[in-house]
Amino acid sequence: MHTILSVVMLACCVLGILGPMREGLVRNLSQWGPMALMLVAMADTTVGPGIVPGVVWGLLLLLTAPLPLMLLPKDRRGGMEIHRSLSLVAMFALLVTTLPSPSSSSVHQTHGHSGLGGANPVLAVALAAAVIAYSIVLAARTLRRNGRGHRRHASASLEAISSAGALGAMVLMAV
Repeated sequence: MHTILSVVMLACCVLGILGPMREGLVRNLSQWGPMALMLVAMADTTVGPGIVPGVVWGLLLLLTAPLPLMLLPKDRRGGMEIHRSLSLVAMFALLVTTLPSPSSSSVHQTHGHSGLGGANPVLAVALAAAVIAYSIVLAARTLRRNGRGHRRHASASLEAISSAGALGAMVLMAV
């Protein structure tokens, strides 16, 4: 089950990168770059023994969370940029609350998802649930017609739903 959830989570992370990359590699680096970092962090902490300690990945995710908002001009900011930042914070929270405790006798000491340990796992799951709900609402809003009667590009909805899927898989792996 863990393997299936890991594949779902990583596939959802890949889908989350494709939307911002479609708008330009250099122009949208502040959007897809943090998402790519999140993909690498999730792959490192779920697939193998972990090359980088989970706490370092958590710190990197937390430090990059404001980038989708800070590095984009105000006139280009919207729901998806807020969504990307919230997704990074939620992944950070789930990651650091699932780190094994130092006294744990688990064989997988470096594995990032060895069960809900650490501080405040209920808050991390609540944050993840809130971001999942926001993702679903955002996906529904982006599928509606905009003011000119045209549909927005479907990649925004796909990105929002894929984020909800990745967060859901992480929550399921943690419990």
